[in-house]
Amino acid sequence: MSIKPTPEPSAENHNSEPGKDLASETIAAIEQQQLKLKLEVEKLYRDVERQRGWFQTLVSGLVMAIMIAIGISSWFAYRLVVQEQITQREATETAAIQAEILEQVERLEQKLQKLNQQTPEELAEIKDATESTQRELQQLLNRLNQIEAKQRDFGKSPSSAANTQETKENSD
Repeated sequence: MSIKPTPEPSAENHNSEPGKDLASETIAAIEQQQLKLKLEVEKLYRDVERQRGWFQTLVSGLVMAIMIAIGISSWFAYRLVVQEQITQREATETAAIQAEILEQVERLEQKLQKLNQQTPEELAEIKDATESTQRELQQLLNRLNQIEAKQRDFGKSPSSAANTQETKENSD
């Protein structure tokens, strides 16, 4: 680009042409306005850049907050799944233990019923055996009393020793 020297306004040119003077003032005003507009545009660019920086910071912060929220929710979801598995395992174990206990209770109830059925029969047998034993004891007592009575009677007579011997042999 070549720069052309601008002629200096001379007094003749200055006074002689009022339209040119007005044009140069208008050009100067336009140049000032253009300079102001350039400064304003630069200021707007700086503001836009600053706003863009704030916006990027905000977006980055939001992205990080979302990532943290996802991480926390994932952790809670994992904990819930683990807790559910533990609960299911405990429920299964409890059900197995409950089934085992119910089985034991049923066996005990069956034994109890069996004992209840056997007890009257056994009681009857025991009662019969007891009565039989009591009768035998009574008979033995009666015989013992008879033997003692005979010994007393024989103790008075001289042949009591021989009779006592005979009585013992008979009782055996």
